[in-house]
Amino acid sequence: MPSPHRPATGPAGYAAFVQLHRHSYEQYARARLGDRSLAATVVARVLRRAELDWSAALRGDPAAFTWDVLRESVTSARAEAADAPADDLHRALPDRPADAALLHERLGLAPKAAAALMGLGEPELQVQLRAARRILAELDPGGRNGGA
Repeated sequence: MPSPHRPATGPAGYAAFVQLHRHSYEQYARARLGDRSLAATVVARVLRRAELDWSAALRGDPAAFTWDVLRESVTSARAEAADAPADDLHRALPDRPADAALLHERLGLAPKAAAALMGLGEPELQVQLRAARRILAELDPGGRNGGA
C-alpha cells in the first residue's frame, strides 16, 4: 500500500522528503550500527542515492523505495563494522517485523509514523508488529527476554 505522504515531484519534493525522514533514518541506523558517525554517513549515502533515483522512486512509493535502500545499506555497513553491537531483532526476525519492532518498540515511533517511514500502511505495520511479537515469544516461551 502506498505511503499516505506522497512527496511532490522535483527538487522541492525531494528536499521535503529528506527534511521529513532524515532524523528517523539516522535514529534507525544508529540503533542498528551503534555508531552515530557511521549512521550519518550511511544515511547520507542512502539519501544521495534516493536523490539520483528520485524520478524512479516517484513512479512507485518513495518511502518504500528509500526504506529498502536504507535497510540494505545498514545491513551491509553492519557486516563491514567489526565492532558493531548485537542486532538481536534483525538476527531473530525477518527484515520487516524486525524493522517494525525496532521503530515502534525500541525507538518509540507511533505506528502511523513507523508505517509512513517504511512505506507501509498502518494495518500492514500492525501485522509486522504482531509477527515480531509472535516469533519472539516462540523463541523465548518463558518471556525472559522482555519481547521486542
